[in-house]
Amino acid sequence: MYETVKRNCVMENDVAEANLVPTVKEVAAHCGVSGATVSRVLNGNYNHGFSVSKEVHQRITEAADALGYRPNLAAKNLVRKQTKMVTILGCNTILGWPGNIYQTIINASVRALHVRGYDVCITVPTLEQEDVELPSWRVDGAIVLQECTRKTIELMEKTNLPYVVVNGVGGPSCSTVIPDDVEAMRRAIGHLIDLGHSRIAYAGPTREHKEHRSIGDRHDTYLSELSKHGFEPIAGHDTVFRSAPAFLASAVIKNHATAILAYDHVEAIKILQGAHMLDIQIPRQVSLMCFNDEYICDIVTPPLTCVGVPSRQMGRIAARMLLTWLESPEDYVPECVKLSQELTIRSSTAPPLKK
Repeated sequence: MYETVKRNCVMENDVAEANLVPTVKEVAAHCGVSGATVSRVLNGNYNHGFSVSKEVHQRITEAADALGYRPNLAAKNLVRKQTKMVTILGCNTILGWPGNIYQTIINASVRALHVRGYDVCITVPTLEQEDVELPSWRVDGAIVLQECTRKTIELMEKTNLPYVVVNGVGGPSCSTVIPDDVEAMRRAIGHLIDLGHSRIAYAGPTREHKEHRSIGDRHDTYLSELSKHGFEPIAGHDTVFRSAPAFLASAVIKNHATAILAYDHVEAIKILQGAHMLDIQIPRQVSLMCFNDEYICDIVTPPLTCVGVPSRQMGRIAARMLLTWLESPEDYVPECVKLSQELTIRSSTAPPLKK
């Protein structure tokens, strides 16, 4: 008896599990129409003179919503010869890096694409085994975050797959959207000079940073701006950032820097911690500012003065560029959009102590 009851329960559970994913036939039976009619309505396939009344259309869509029906993507793709799906590449580079700008970029891009009816997928391939990052399924286009492999770029160019690169470089057919790091560094140095600083140190990137155009742009502009004002760079500006206490001991204690400009918020947070360990007061003894105005910069003590990358705007523009290529290819022309960065002044910067 127990075995019979148990077997019946299992069968009922199997039926319930199967019914979690309703089919076109079930929607059709619920509405009293054919499966082909349901499929055409839900997939938006009104070719070859097909039409239904508003009442039938509403009955089908309401039934599909009530039953939780979701169209089969593969079937839709066969009908309309496109996937209405975009992939985001480059996540191998940016995932795992603390509080980076790309989360906001992704959110803004995805929202803009969703409004136009596109789904978005993200894959993280094993680059030790695969040197092409495109997914195994078909997509209509791609947004690349910072960088992807050379072979991925070559394949997208060869197959004419529409793609846009954010904060990086691509092939000849793609568009790019980048922050203006040269102008941003000028504004940062200008802010510190306006406060009265002439001994300005630069904390460059860590060895974990991949080679990126911002590394050279920021460092070169740091040197040229100091030279323009007749100031000397502080020793250590051209070395890899390894230890905040060691950097502070060299830049502040030994070389008497009164201000520090960090490559990004990660180095700045480490410097804040190192200053606490060495009993160096920020900003009383040394001012501190950085690039990348991430959430944490506003909640540490003292809150950090930052030059912030316009992440949300970059994401929206990247989506707009891609949508133009996808939906109006005759109007698409590759372009590079360079955006200004916003200087946000907080309490980590102040005039230097008078001697």
